[in-house]
Amino acid sequence: MTEDPVLIETSFADAVAIIAAAQELPEQKRRHWTTSLRQIAKAFDKPLEVIPARYSAVRADLIQLHEVPAGLTSKTLQNHKSNAKGALLWLAREKGIPEHGAPLSDAWEVLRAEIKDGLARSRLSSFMRYCSANSVAPAEVDETAVDHFIDYRSRCGKPADTAFRRLLARAWNGNVRIVPEWPTQLLVEPPVKAAVEIEWEAFPKGLRQDIDQYLRGLTRIRKSRTGQRIRPLKEKTIGTRRAELQAAARMAVKLGVPIEKLESLSALLAPAVAEDVLDAYWKKNGDNPKLYTIDLAGRFLSIREGNQMPQ
Repeated sequence: MTEDPVLIETSFADAVAIIAAAQELPEQKRRHWTTSLRQIAKAFDKPLEVIPARYSAVRADLIQLHEVPAGLTSKTLQNHKSNAKGALLWLAREKGIPEHGAPLSDAWEVLRAEIKDGLARSRLSSFMRYCSANSVAPAEVDETAVDHFIDYRSRCGKPADTAFRRLLARAWNGNVRIVPEWPTQLLVEPPVKAAVEIEWEAFPKGLRQDIDQYLRGLTRIRKSRTGQRIRPLKEKTIGTRRAELQAAARMAVKLGVPIEKLESLSALLAPAVAEDVLDAYWKKNGDNPKLYTIDLAGRFLSIREGNQMPQ
């Protein structure tokens, strides 16, 4: 970030200050809540100043948090999540923090009430609140207004990619045709990139055979490195493992690994290749890796170090 964005609503930093000054709360609760808000912000890898102090705004991110990247134990992270939720709900109930973000002006409230489709309303909500907070009237919405909104979301660490902008434009344009009071200005919908997927049969035979052999091993009772018996996996789970490895191979090729170099499972899971693949998934996830990426990293490690690599 080149500059600190100014949040258009109460932030975690504001929440910490409000809670610290709330003499009606026991000192221990004030200390626990403010500590947990700081720890959650650290786990999000975001400044306190750019995180909305609304449970509805951070609930999905809280669910995605994992103890390993956060550097915490599972129990400690769960305690911080619980404290943060309690603090944010208390702020909404006792301090009047808006449940849905910055309030809408009358003009925007009238338009929002006319949106019949719940999904379109959801996709337009944050844009409407941003415009309202920045005194942008509905009739003044244009590509420049969208540019500023996208930049604001990006600097606050929220999804602001081409797909997000396309869905926002579609939701806006759809209401131009439906709602009589809606501004007639249409927004540009970025085109969808054509997805070209490499056929699995195009990968080297050695890689395909190694993956088949590895997956057959998961259908049998086996032992972990500590000698613990591991039950066979269900067919559906094995199918998921197959899809994960095939997706990883395709990602490696997208990153520039020559397809002919992936002649075995060992070649795919070589540190230089596997780390680039995991970094690419993490980059797609955003600031925090999703559970899929974390689980895939663990899967790579267990195959490499757990004697599950085809010989």
